[in-house]
Amino acid sequence: MADLFLGQSMSEAYKFISAGTAHTFSFGFQPDKVVFNNLTKWTATAGGDPVSVWFRGQTTTAHAFQQQVIDSAAAQSFNFLDTSTNGFTVADTAGGATAYRALIAGVSQANPCVVTTTAAHGYQTDQIVRISDLGADAPTARGMNQINNMRFRIVVLTSTTFSLKDVVSDDPINSTSYTAWVAGGRVNLESRVLALNNPQVSPYSPASPYGQTPFVYDPIEYKLTAGTSVMGADNDVFLIEVYKWGRFVDLGDLA
Repeated sequence: MADLFLGQSMSEAYKFISAGTAHTFSFGFQPDKVVFNNLTKWTATAGGDPVSVWFRGQTTTAHAFQQQVIDSAAAQSFNFLDTSTNGFTVADTAGGATAYRALIAGVSQANPCVVTTTAAHGYQTDQIVRISDLGADAPTARGMNQINNMRFRIVVLTSTTFSLKDVVSDDPINSTSYTAWVAGGRVNLESRVLALNNPQVSPYSPASPYGQTPFVYDPIEYKLTAGTSVMGADNDVFLIEVYKWGRFVDLGDLA
């Protein structure tokens, strides 16, 4: 899901029984701190790893900061460990705003004008995009001056191509006389609202009903993979604490 809770402190918790293998967990918001409490290892047995902690943006990625019991006679005696293998790995899915920006691999001089992207664009027909980073103003001219910084309605042709239409008249863009594309360029999705399909069908027929074109969202999913160093042994009981800080201030060096 998209993070719509900027500035709010949030928390959630989960309980599970481990299978002793790595597992990917999904959260309802972007966490700043996740604590894995191994309740089975929360004893006085030396060598147990009862607590594993992950921080967002930690300098040692894929690590797990842990507490290990070192005194079999006193459960409160711990050793701090920095587990460098099989710890935590961020596994967020692609999505959100970044999924709707695409790099251009080519623009045709044709009617209609067709844009090709370097990777799957994820757009849908009738969405509105803005073309940028083209034209003669770049250090090296990139061509297609006529569509640079302009908005267009699109018709999706394939996962990496779409044609351009005028956002007002809905006429296809004829680029046969435009400056030839040279290199570069970017596509930015401006509107995720789609037009109605068959908006003025006349006469009405069951084969072409009036209805709204559905939109498929591509949300960010916040996920964290806990490796075997965190997940303990099969049948270990865990409680996960997940926190999002409403405010974080870096006070820098106080010296």
